[in-house]
Amino acid sequence: MNIKLSEIAKFLSLELKGEDQDVRNLSIDSREVKNGDLFVAIKGDKHDGHDYIQQSIKNGASAILCNDEIDTSKINVPHIISENTINSLGLIASAYKKVIGSPFTIGITGTNGKTTVTKLTAEILSKSFSVSTTIGNYNNEIGLPLSILKSQSENYQKCVYELGASKKNDIYNLVNICEPDMTALLNVSEAHMESFGSFENLINTKEEVFQHPSTKRVVLNKDDKYYDRWREINSTKEITTISLNNEADYFIEKNDESNIYLSTPKGGIEISTIDLSNLLWINLLFSTALAMEAGANIQSVVEGVRSFSGVKGRFYCFVSSNKSLIIDDSYNANPESMKSSLNQLKYLKKDKIFIMGDMGELGEKSLIHHLSIFKLAKNIGVKYLLYMGKYKEEAVSTFGAGCTTFDDIIELINHARNVSDETTVVLIKASRFMNFDKIAEGLK
Repeated sequence: MNIKLSEIAKFLSLELKGEDQDVRNLSIDSREVKNGDLFVAIKGDKHDGHDYIQQSIKNGASAILCNDEIDTSKINVPHIISENTINSLGLIASAYKKVIGSPFTIGITGTNGKTTVTKLTAEILSKSFSVSTTIGNYNNEIGLPLSILKSQSENYQKCVYELGASKKNDIYNLVNICEPDMTALLNVSEAHMESFGSFENLINTKEEVFQHPSTKRVVLNKDDKYYDRWREINSTKEITTISLNNEADYFIEKNDESNIYLSTPKGGIEISTIDLSNLLWINLLFSTALAMEAGANIQSVVEGVRSFSGVKGRFYCFVSSNKSLIIDDSYNANPESMKSSLNQLKYLKKDKIFIMGDMGELGEKSLIHHLSIFKLAKNIGVKYLLYMGKYKEEAVSTFGAGCTTFDDIIELINHARNVSDETTVVLIKASRFMNFDKIAEGLK
């Protein structure tokens, strides 16, 4: 950022209390404030940033944005008083994007794969353009504005942002902040059902990614069961298609043990399977389509995939201390992401071990979904299912011989070491509350 405090006040149609000055950074954490920062006090579920205003000033904050419900008489630096600082943060980010020229923006949402597709799309585009993208997993009404405002470059040409949703209207609010020119809805499956209330609420919220007037192009998966529905919703827009199994604008033409071959409107792309070790192929297709439709060329795709280091916890590959290939997909899980990871696992020419934990927030269909994963693991040729969770009896009866259940992570790690070696591949996957990242660390 490089902007006047008075301009920020103008974005919000609010009065600046005190002298004008330059703002080069914005922070919501008083511990991270540096000299000259604007500190935005946000009231959260656990902490209220207004309690740390004085601490932020001691740490160097030269200005404050705060809610109007607090006593501002003791704030001795320039400040702006707002009805809701979270909403104001979004307005500042949206206005700032316009000030710097409204660079071409991609918005990405879906139940599975958002982070990987966002980061790989940005990596490909960065080979030819200056890019602003999501910081870490800052994908909500607070994180998205921070990603926009904290971009390392003030002259970025392309923007690639992850849009997350945990309740109704979340995506609607986020597209109003970033105003995407092109969007992708990667997929929709049951997740966060307790906060959405129904699957229809969930899918309607995800479909809000199509609704902003700025969005003229969408990328859709022809293999998705909702493809016809989404094509109809976007009948007035330009639709770019991808497919793992059929001809599309971007599709996998063929694959062998060494390479996969992508067909694109700009020509064929050959990518080494070594460079794809950290990627689900569907995420590769989405990223390639989004980046190329935004201006990337074939060489940028090849270079971007090659330099992409993956995202830890999201189909992230490494070799364990006993030479087994480990696929750490422990960041989170739901039925569709479980199926996607298992279906790619079947292409690997090694004995397969699946370390599985429970999937959360599935409501009354939880048992049905877990049973379907036990069955799929058996059907794709998993040799050993190492399961920890609340459906132990069902896991053993459904998977059969080769299933071992656990109550303790350390015991599971030790058993996994005993049954894995250079001839095996181990997939680790569970919802975040299971803490299966500890298993990945334990096998290094």
